[in-house]
Amino acid sequence: MARKQFFTSHAKSSAALISLGIHAVLLVVALSFVAVTVIQKDDKVFEAKPVKRPKMQLKKLQVPVNLKKKKIEKPKLRKNIVAKPKTKSLDIQMPEVVGIKGGTGYMDGGGGLGGLGFGLEIDLFGGNKGSGNELEGVFFDLKTDPDGKPTDMKQIVEGMDSKVEKEQNSKYTEVLTSFGSSWSVSRLERRYFKAPKKKFATSFMVPYMPAEEAPKAFAVEDVVKPKRWAAYYSGKIAAPETGRYRFRGIADDAMMVRVKGRMVIDASLGKRYSDWDSSDGNNRKFKDGRHAGLVIGDWFHMTKDKPTDMEVLIGEQPGGIFYCRLYIEQDGVEYPKGNGGQPILPIFKTQEVPEKLIPQMQIDPGVGTVSGPNFGVLK
Repeated sequence: MARKQFFTSHAKSSAALISLGIHAVLLVVALSFVAVTVIQKDDKVFEAKPVKRPKMQLKKLQVPVNLKKKKIEKPKLRKNIVAKPKTKSLDIQMPEVVGIKGGTGYMDGGGGLGGLGFGLEIDLFGGNKGSGNELEGVFFDLKTDPDGKPTDMKQIVEGMDSKVEKEQNSKYTEVLTSFGSSWSVSRLERRYFKAPKKKFATSFMVPYMPAEEAPKAFAVEDVVKPKRWAAYYSGKIAAPETGRYRFRGIADDAMMVRVKGRMVIDASLGKRYSDWDSSDGNNRKFKDGRHAGLVIGDWFHMTKDKPTDMEVLIGEQPGGIFYCRLYIEQDGVEYPKGNGGQPILPIFKTQEVPEKLIPQMQIDPGVGTVSGPNFGVLK
């Protein structure tokens, strides 16, 4: 009874308390909503006032109707082919051809293509690489053996007396005379130093020049004195026409030529390095400029375009000056007359001569000409 009276007497107070609690909860919720609303207030977005811009009127591109096309010149090959060389050119044809010896030829350096390759040097002793139309040359120093030791032709010191010099030159003559009778290249290889580098010659037209130019051409000038040396060339040639041919030439000191295994000329200066002799009555009658009289060789037969063996040996004995000149003559052909009534003959060549080399050859127009047939096996 007492408990009932207590709730009855306190009913109003309890209702007031409940009402107060509900309002307190509502107040907290309301305040939380307001706080979140304030914190998450959106950023203001500022909009620029639209600006009126003038419109650009596009102009039509004015193109002239009659335009002259600029002539584009074809690129020219650098003149030396070589050189250079360098180089009329050794071979103005561009097809890929594999020669008898293979290889890619060389750049003549004078505006044309020597062989079928590019960028390789050429000088009066030949190119640095062959295409098959050249004679391959090797260089021997007769003063040194294959191991680099002095031979009996070695000049030990400069300024040796003339007696010793003559003895050594005499031994050089003996070696070349022996070679002229046998043409044994293997004997030279066994006994004497051979330069590692080879040369590929298309002609033999070397004017008066210091004898050291030969060791330099074979890249042994630092180890070979320019005396008592020899260079041997061999390869295939082919005649442009069937017929009889012969060489005329001169050299200081040595030049001998074999065709098909037979000596056809020894054009060495003063003395011969073989037992060969010319049978022509005009032998050594005609001079090649300031050079001594030209030697006239023997006739030999060649069939058109048939590969034929050819060998050439050139050399220098005492040093100083070296030169060699080799022309070719065809039987039955009338040649214009030159110095002293001698025929003006074409130089022997297997390909067209590089332009840069023609003036270097110093060809006497009263004796020879660069115009003439080519005797290369590749046409």
